[in-house]
Amino acid sequence: MAHKTDRQKTGTGDSAGDAAWQRLTKSTNPLSRQSRERHIAEPPTAKTPAKTKAAAKAEQSLAPLPVKMPHGGATTLSDKTKPLPPQADIMPRTRRRLSRGTLAIAARLDLHGLSLAEAELALSAFVKQARAQGHIWLLVITGKGTRGEGKLRRALPDWLARGALAGLVVEYGPAAANHGGTGAYYLRLRRAPPKA
Repeated sequence: MAHKTDRQKTGTGDSAGDAAWQRLTKSTNPLSRQSRERHIAEPPTAKTPAKTKAAAKAEQSLAPLPVKMPHGGATTLSDKTKPLPPQADIMPRTRRRLSRGTLAIAARLDLHGLSLAEAELALSAFVKQARAQGHIWLLVITGKGTRGEGKLRRALPDWLARGALAGLVVEYGPAAANHGGTGAYYLRLRRAPPKA
């Protein structure tokens, strides 16, 4: 037995709404069968296509490379042993907490006036020292550069993704306006392993 809604039982309804619905449905046309079924996947065929040379080469290039071990055996370098590059974005809630001061910034580094090579060395030393001291959140001020084309600002993500810094920095992102905006970055360091 079908249950009627309150509107159907009483016979009252919003006449303006009903009129609008009638005008809308009067001007619509049903979808064609092809449009209705375009999202339905084709059934898999019994024959699978042969791999092309390019696909086989691409698949082979993704295989882990063998690494020579000092004891003479060979093994593959797994993803677990490679340092992960830092995540290039900080959650908005975390950025707000850093901006408001509810999450403390332990140390700051200003790279203004340094060359690319000097800035990279200074950043590396700063991050290693801060991690040794147990700091988690850092602020690195790069400056916005001339016309927003700062060399230090553009180079910082590359420095964080390679070398020794890749394993030390977990995430980074542009700072809030009160800490320098796009001319500065927040860095979150990986916690140092406990000393035995």
